[in-house]
Amino acid sequence: MLDRCITDVKLSKEDYQKSAPELQARLFDLEQMLLEARIPTIFVFEGWAGTAKARTIATLTRRLDPRGFRVHSITPPRTYEQQYPWLYRFWLKVPSYGQMTFFDRSWYRELLAAYTTNCDRDQWRTRCEDAVIFERQLADDGALILKFWLHITKKQQSRRFAKLLADPLNAWRVTEEDRWQNRHYKRVYRAVEEMLARTDTAFAPWHIIPAADKRYARLTVLQIIVGALESRLGVTATDRGASIDDSSLALRRYNVAIRMPATGVSDGKTTPVATVAPAAVNHQPEPVATPVVTAPAAPLLRAAGPLRRVDLSLRLDDDEYHRELKRLQAKLYLLGLQVYHQKRPVVFVFEGWDAAGKGGAIQRLTAELDPRAYTVHAIAAPAGDDKARHYLYRFWRRLPPRGQFAVFDRSWYGRVLVERVEGFARPEEWRRAYAEINQFERQLVDFGAIIAKFWLHISPEEQLRRFEERQNVPYKAWKLTDEDWRNREKWPLYLEAADEMLLRTSTPVAPWTIVEAEDKKYARIKVLRTAVDVLEAELGVVKLE
Repeated sequence: MLDRCITDVKLSKEDYQKSAPELQARLFDLEQMLLEARIPTIFVFEGWAGTAKARTIATLTRRLDPRGFRVHSITPPRTYEQQYPWLYRFWLKVPSYGQMTFFDRSWYRELLAAYTTNCDRDQWRTRCEDAVIFERQLADDGALILKFWLHITKKQQSRRFAKLLADPLNAWRVTEEDRWQNRHYKRVYRAVEEMLARTDTAFAPWHIIPAADKRYARLTVLQIIVGALESRLGVTATDRGASIDDSSLALRRYNVAIRMPATGVSDGKTTPVATVAPAAVNHQPEPVATPVVTAPAAPLLRAAGPLRRVDLSLRLDDDEYHRELKRLQAKLYLLGLQVYHQKRPVVFVFEGWDAAGKGGAIQRLTAELDPRAYTVHAIAAPAGDDKARHYLYRFWRRLPPRGQFAVFDRSWYGRVLVERVEGFARPEEWRRAYAEINQFERQLVDFGAIIAKFWLHISPEEQLRRFEERQNVPYKAWKLTDEDWRNREKWPLYLEAADEMLLRTSTPVAPWTIVEAEDKKYARIKVLRTAVDVLEAELGVVKLE
């Protein structure tokens, strides 16, 4: 890709000054439209040292409303950031719906650093795949992603460094990392070529920008960004002619629904409602499609799911319960020490029916662990920042660091359970979530995380009995809500969703454990025993004295 880039192109100062202000004004208007349309945008700037990436970003943001964008300057990971999977710190920086985000260097900085330091090539290719998955998940959620590589030759880079080093006020800009890159230009060049080839996609394309002439580079980037945003928002030439002002009111005089899909919001997600076709904009009649008559579809036969085969008659007597409880909790304590010493993050996920006993199982699981070593996350409907971003954002930011536990009482599986059944996620959203979740968990395991997932299963009759018990016991009544009763009415829909979830997300690296929870004592011991087995398989067997 880089060998096709002609780097010695130039642009006169007069041509730049004639075009740049108009593009900056258009970008300002587009910023307002992006906010109204709730479209997050990500602009990634990578390139050779000395290509003035920061000044290019400054050119883009000069006329923008500072409340509508963020600029992130990415440095090598800090010590605390190394305690999490490598994409963790970038997930924390994803833009909220309607916000622009500019990355001065990005996740590709780490990819290049890993390649040029002779890391394991299989691991490097996996990280390239991780980057593509990361971008794909954001793009599927509605984000517009553009990536720029600012390109110069080795001679051009050397001349820039010499000029900077000759100026005492700017010599500090040339770092040791920059000097190393110039000395090993060919080696880095090969790394860049492979990285671009592996991560150039239709949903997050790379743009190679000749950067020897700063005016040419900045104007080219402006043109690409403005063009991409106008295409995404459906802005026409007529709109553009009326939009060059400083107030952002010109485009708002138009009916925004004509230029972009009308949207509805459900649980923080942008939902397409209707899109006006170009023919409708010009008030031209659309061709009438001939109706196609089809025979009624045959009923879809479904195989019995895993939950329909669960034996809910399993019980445990009190003596065995208390004996096993003490033994397994003691083992968990010792394993908790191993988690700390071996610096492995641990993730326990609890899903299941309302009143199935998730809270009681979690309480027994954590009873003997060092309280400094674990965090229990009770997941409810998203709110605030969590609601304004990709649904996985709030789980990435709650991951445990190395050597600690995170226990999720409800989790990312809400996407394919409650959001699916209640209509908070569109069918195409929850259907692609199975792959997104499997990818997410695979990335955690690749980092060294230990994952155990539990589905606590009870019958509808037992759930009704527990609901009535809660209703009649004052200190338990707070647990029962109107929503619990509403969810119970949709039991068949939730059962179908849970069966599909268990089948499609039980993977070799993160399998599900179905817990027969009709008897609480049996369920708690099965959870503890499974947790101990999973941890011992990864950390080594511990023995009680």
